[in-house]
Amino acid sequence: MNRRVTRSLNALVGRWFLATLLAFAGRPVTSHGQEGAAPPAPVDLPLPNQIIPDLPTLSSHPLAEIMDGNITPVSGCASCGSAPLGGGLGGMPRGASGASLYDPVGCCPGSECGQGRTTCYGCEHDGFVARMLCGVYECLACPDPCYEPGWRPIMDIGFFTECARPISQQRVRMTAFQNMTNYTRNSYKMAATPPWGIGPQPAVGKNGSLSTVAPSVNIYEASLYTEIAAGNVGVILDVPFLLTDFTGGLIKGSGGSGFGNITTGIKSTIFDCELLQIGWKTVTNLPVGVTMVGLGNGLTSMEIGGLIGVKVSEDTYLQVNLTEWIPFGGLMPFPGAMFITRLSLNHKVWQANPKIPVYMNLEYAGYFFQAGSYLPYAVVDSGTSITSVLPLNSSGGSYQQLGPGIRMFMTEKMDAGFAAQFSLNPESGSWGDQQYRVDFRFRY
Repeated sequence: MNRRVTRSLNALVGRWFLATLLAFAGRPVTSHGQEGAAPPAPVDLPLPNQIIPDLPTLSSHPLAEIMDGNITPVSGCASCGSAPLGGGLGGMPRGASGASLYDPVGCCPGSECGQGRTTCYGCEHDGFVARMLCGVYECLACPDPCYEPGWRPIMDIGFFTECARPISQQRVRMTAFQNMTNYTRNSYKMAATPPWGIGPQPAVGKNGSLSTVAPSVNIYEASLYTEIAAGNVGVILDVPFLLTDFTGGLIKGSGGSGFGNITTGIKSTIFDCELLQIGWKTVTNLPVGVTMVGLGNGLTSMEIGGLIGVKVSEDTYLQVNLTEWIPFGGLMPFPGAMFITRLSLNHKVWQANPKIPVYMNLEYAGYFFQAGSYLPYAVVDSGTSITSVLPLNSSGGSYQQLGPGIRMFMTEKMDAGFAAQFSLNPESGSWGDQQYRVDFRFRY
């Protein structure tokens, strides 16, 4: 078929060229400046359909007849990109095999796979847990080839929970930690009071009485966060500036202000499909802040763990962080490891247009202490050694927080939002009975 079209076009061009030559060859030649020469007789050139009456039109033949026979088309189904996983966990149908519903890797039911493809075996979806596990299996074994991994706004709504995928961005954040109690726990925020540690020393009370720690402290933090990403790997740097305000004050003032501990590290995406994202982060906290006024904890620590994202539906997404905080150094018995769980359930509630969406989230944070100690609040009368109050064991305790947030995007380049968290067990202490946070982020 291709040869026939080529021969027809060659014949058409050749006849037009010959007709043009004949027209110029029959024109009378006149000398320069000669007047009254008769104009040449017009030449009637044949139309293409008169030269080749049976010239074929491309629209009258199927694609298979026009294509070169030496080119092998890639196999696949018309349902490419319409996988059940595209709707998230909530969009997966019951009692159906994934392989019979869509073409995950270019293998249609009852046909052979295309070149470079492997056979995909579906999984039955019966019951919520089974459907969820089948969805994870198909995400790993039968990914949709039309899905393009990347960062999307709904994946990164959390204020206290990190996204599994790194992206180059700058973030300016303001946070208020109100009514923080038992703040020396595990030396996570602050070091213990002298003589046990190098932390803040509360002011002397009436009649010369001393307290082990201040009843509570408020911390106001402004931080500049930088993340530079290249593909699936990102480098982060977080520089905070703190203002501390202790109830009752300290021996040297009511608190202090200055740079807090600087955080630096990396995070990466290990796996990415439409249903599930799995990442990893390793960050190090450097002891920069002055411990005597509560700006630092006086030790180096690391936070290592997994970052997970799950697509629940087209407008709902779940962020999960499971990390371990590990201190290095410090004065025993206060430093101790703890397991940190952070969850953020994100949902799109409104949009001015697809580029200006508004999301709300419900966020949880749990700090589960595995070791370490803390100084309880106690008042010691004048003449009694403050060391008579013994540190308490942290192991088995926890601080837990819950609260809402709202974030608005102005395209994918920038967003701003506000969130609050409240302690669920303030009687055990907290990193702030109320925490308020404002974010502004710009991506590049």
